[in-house]
Amino acid sequence: MNAINKVIFHNLIAFCFGIVVYFFLSLNLTLGFILFLTVFFLLILKTKIFYSFLLQIIFFQNTFIGFFSGFFDSVENFKIVHGVNILAPVLLFGIYLVKEKLDFRKLSFLNMSLVLFLILFAYFIFGAYSYGFQNAAAYLRLFSSPILMLFAGLYFSKRLDYKYFNSSLKLLLIACFIVAVLQVLFPKQVGMVLNELAYFQMKRGIVSWEELLKQYGGWKLFNSPWIDIYGLRVGSLIKSVISMGYFLTILGIYYYWPKKRLILLAIMAIVILAVNSKGVLISFFFVISLHFLIYRTNLSKDLAIVGYLVLITIVIVVGHRSGNEHIMGFLNGVPYIWSMGNGLGFSGNLSDVRLVSWNGGALPDLGYHTRFQNGSESVFGVLFSSMGAFSILYFSYFLMVMFLINKKPSNGNLRMDVLKVLLIVLFLQGIFQEEAFSPYALGLVTFLTGLNLKITKGIPKEFSRG
Repeated sequence: MNAINKVIFHNLIAFCFGIVVYFFLSLNLTLGFILFLTVFFLLILKTKIFYSFLLQIIFFQNTFIGFFSGFFDSVENFKIVHGVNILAPVLLFGIYLVKEKLDFRKLSFLNMSLVLFLILFAYFIFGAYSYGFQNAAAYLRLFSSPILMLFAGLYFSKRLDYKYFNSSLKLLLIACFIVAVLQVLFPKQVGMVLNELAYFQMKRGIVSWEELLKQYGGWKLFNSPWIDIYGLRVGSLIKSVISMGYFLTILGIYYYWPKKRLILLAIMAIVILAVNSKGVLISFFFVISLHFLIYRTNLSKDLAIVGYLVLITIVIVVGHRSGNEHIMGFLNGVPYIWSMGNGLGFSGNLSDVRLVSWNGGALPDLGYHTRFQNGSESVFGVLFSSMGAFSILYFSYFLMVMFLINKKPSNGNLRMDVLKVLLIVLFLQGIFQEEAFSPYALGLVTFLTGLNLKITKGIPKEFSRG
């Protein structure tokens, strides 16, 4: 069996395990979680299958849930099962801590990562008490994903060879791309195979194919009120439209820029047709532009990054003057830095209590723009309003990650050069979009970063216990 066939075979086995696990999760949460833990700790002994299993339940979990959406006995259980794809990297982070023999007598990056995660967990407890478990859990997942995914990548970088982990991830990219193309051409037929009506009936209360197809095609191009052209928005194997756009865009750039630009253009064409998200396209433009300035001009890296920051500032100023909701959310979240924060779940698109002010009263009614007073639509806006002064620690942590990664020599690895730019752009993309820190966006970038550190003269000591 050649290398490609092995990758396909391992992914098929992992897919079968995923089908069984999510079938039982849909029938009974307790039994399903016991089975999930059993499969998790059995497969960890088979690294390649475990890698494929982890990738599938993190990135394509919604497909598994979709197959069995009709079996859930409540919407609450349906929502809880969506948390499994963050439970997996949490467990892997714990295993990494044990294997690295965590030692708090030394100041290490690993210690700081654990402390930051515990601070996030403390704000989750506070938020769960004040605003409900699901609201707080949604933002614990969002803010912790980039940290957990980095260490998931580091875990596998020590156990898999470079060619294998790239081939397996590329297979998921190809699968998502093919399904996205087919869903644009045959939305109802593909939707029936993926059981999407049952899935979106549980998630959004959609009760007919006509209503679902109308939702697919009910969005103005690039979600812009100024363009009177309607485009399709489908989620492929991810089901979250913007997350699917980030997933395809990031992996497309990672694998095909700058050597195979035609393939990348084909991927971006389907992103435009199936997603048409301004945020995703802006991040694509920023990555390509910053990569060009750093590696294709005589500008120094520092000067190129300064130029990028100036461009970000201009976008913020223009967005503020035009009343853009993303910029309003970012700027309205900034004053909360001087507080202790309100807990995870206090604001944001994933929370149903986002119309409450810091003192528990209703926000001033600004119509459509009311919720942006608490930071919604911006990761940083929500982070500031949720964690207050502690958000500075979170912000500083990722500045440190970017510094540590960018000081490592690439040794001719073009993908590592691209990742250094992706890490900067996707982190700052959090100014403009909440989805930018999801497992499909910045989480995917930090995962790729952890994987690729293996081929830059080993794991940096800053990421170990030493």
